Amino acid sequence: MGRKFKIVVAETAGFCFGVKRAVNLANRAPNLYPDRPILTLGPIIHNPQVVAQLAAKGVKKAEDIDQLNSGVVIIRSHGITRQLAARLKEIPGLTIINATCPFVRRAQEIVARMSGRGYEVIIIGEPDHPEVAGLISYGCPERTRVITSPEEIPQSFFKQKKPPRIALLAQTTQPQELYNEIAGSLLPIKGELRCFNTICTATSDRQGEVLDLAGRCDCMLIIGGRNSANTNRLHQLSLTRQPRSHHIETASDLKPEWFSGVESVGISAGASTPQWLIDETITALDHL
Repeated sequence: MGRKFKIVVAETAGFCFGVKRAVNLANRAPNLYPDRPILTLGPIIHNPQVVAQLAAKGVKKAEDIDQLNSGVVIIRSHGITRQLAARLKEIPGLTIINATCPFVRRAQEIVARMSGRGYEVIIIGEPDHPEVAGLISYGCPERTRVITSPEEIPQSFFKQKKPPRIALLAQTTQPQELYNEIAGSLLPIKGELRCFNTICTATSDRQGEVLDLAGRCDCMLIIGGRNSANTNRLHQLSLTRQPRSHHIETASDLKPEWFSGVESVGISAGASTPQWLIDETITALDHL
């Protein structure tokens, strides 16, 4: 059956640099260490299909440090806490492959540096996300906090007799607009404000393209893991421009009724979505 509608795929859809690096490191590990067990501490990226592929190659997922021994451990792209990293180094004979995204690592270093200098560190992000948990661990507990909106800025900052020194940064997949809004809300504080824009350029590029596509296509598909923060955010952004926006993990999630009366379909994908899942979706659309 011939395709009934035009398909437009976002240029930046799919793996970002950090994810591609992490997956490449994991794929090479079985050849480098053929006789040793290889584990990732948690899912190496937030895509179940990629995690399953790696497991089939012998790169399994461990949920707890107690499962590790003298084999090989791969630190996931989101990074881990400073305390956990220290514990890994204490395990005799354990080989560590650090697949932490370089952009995440830079954010960790900023938290450590600014906290060490006595700044109040504000992180814009999702409190329960593993990347954010790692960032928090590099700061002073009494002076490091996570917020999700301007309303969560402590009012005490505006009232302190001694002007506070504040360092602002963000989880790498946060919306640029939210970062700008919170930074603007901090400006009236009578103190020192240091802003570090730690949002990954791949994230902002994807978000911009999704908004553009959603504004000119009759239907949008966002492909990626249900547990992927950046994929979920792309879907939410797409919905603001196009109510007929759907988040799918694989082509099997497609529903023919979504495309009734549709002339154009826009496709984007999260930073942890492999190209083959995008290709499978396009092929499936041809056979609806």
